[in-house]
Amino acid sequence: MDIEIDINPDEFLECYKHLLTSDADIHFLWGGRDSGKSYFIAQKLIVDCLRNDYFRCIMVKKTYESIKDSQFQTIKDLVNKWKLNDLFKFNTSPLEITCVNGNKFIARGCDKPEKLKSIANPSDVWYEEGDHLTEEDYDTISTGLRAESDVKITEWFSFNPEARGKSFTEHWIDKRYLSKAKYNGNEVFEIETIVDDDPVKVKYTSTHTTYDNNPYCSPKRKAKHELLGTANPAKWRVYSRGFRGAADIDKPFIYNFERSKHVGKVVREDKEIRFSTDFNFNPFATIVCQMWFDKDGHHIRVLKEHALVNKGVIDKIELIKTSYTAKDMATCLWTGDATQRKRTVEQNIVNGKNLHAWEQIDRAFRLGKRLQVPNVNPNVSRSRDLCNFVFALHPDLVIDESCTILINEIMYTEADDAGGINKKNRSNDNQKADFLDCFRYALNTWCNDIMDNPKKYGIK
Repeated sequence: MDIEIDINPDEFLECYKHLLTSDADIHFLWGGRDSGKSYFIAQKLIVDCLRNDYFRCIMVKKTYESIKDSQFQTIKDLVNKWKLNDLFKFNTSPLEITCVNGNKFIARGCDKPEKLKSIANPSDVWYEEGDHLTEEDYDTISTGLRAESDVKITEWFSFNPEARGKSFTEHWIDKRYLSKAKYNGNEVFEIETIVDDDPVKVKYTSTHTTYDNNPYCSPKRKAKHELLGTANPAKWRVYSRGFRGAADIDKPFIYNFERSKHVGKVVREDKEIRFSTDFNFNPFATIVCQMWFDKDGHHIRVLKEHALVNKGVIDKIELIKTSYTAKDMATCLWTGDATQRKRTVEQNIVNGKNLHAWEQIDRAFRLGKRLQVPNVNPNVSRSRDLCNFVFALHPDLVIDESCTILINEIMYTEADDAGGINKKNRSNDNQKADFLDCFRYALNTWCNDIMDNPKKYGIK
């Protein structure tokens, strides 16, 4: 017996309607909380369950027990809302949902690996909180999905980019699928591989949304998100805005950095190079950058990072001499840690004279006025404001992807209660910040007026 069911198209949020007719193999619905991602997937799967001749959906989460209060309950709530109770049976042991037409939903948890293998003939898989799955979890499930030749398997992911202990940019989902995906919109991607000498394409979608896309998000819920932005900017960026980041750093020193925006493959321009150095033996750190103005505004490029361990200033000089040409050094600018003017470092005796490190570098490369180290270092709290202002608003700042230490320090360095940098434990890589210090010194020397005169730098 055929049953006609009318579901108002307005039931589906506008930001997800493009997925109603998509033929992609994998769908990634990700972003901030309260954006209706899981709700839409439940809607779409209920419709497919009712409409399709064959439908068998696997509901997956990290733990089996948690499915009951998430996907299972969301589908049950929707069935009640749409007054379809007579068409579905909800069974809790085992956790399954059966439709009168024979189609069904089956629950599987990654904590029961024996249940994940050889899942027979699914049509759909829904990975709720997909970021909690390891790559091994996913591969175990995905490669175990066996379907008849005429059944297309569609995989659905819903999650917030909330990787623990590291930025989501290091998560397997981002590396494998979403590294090029943009925020606040939808995109289609394809991966091509060769099977039996023939090209085979896997199509997947990225749909990034926030509570701004959900008109049913209440004012009180929105207010909570905005209050979180004041209390903890790092968590707000990940939880509320759905940005890639490290949500579990309570007080990030840099909170406006976006890897997708600020990291890339940098091509050196025909401009002078600039060095910024921080003096520690572990490591003795230097970044190499370029900054210039042209008709399009101001540009910042970080080209390289140089680290020396348990080495002194003479070793640093030799490294630079062998890495750059005489022409490079004839026009270069150099800045860095101002306190080094008052410190004695090893290997500081040159021709019988006791020279501090900057004097040795000045002599080695005949810098003169091109040595532009300030008399004192910037206030760290103000330097934090300067860095975050630049990351938020500068029109063209790119760090080369090879600068992995700098990038990690930008993402994971924590602020102390006074807004400075937490460096209590030098054995903790997240509390060194030597390359971040180099970056701070460079901005302080060459972009110190950007907050007071943003138009000069092309910031409107």
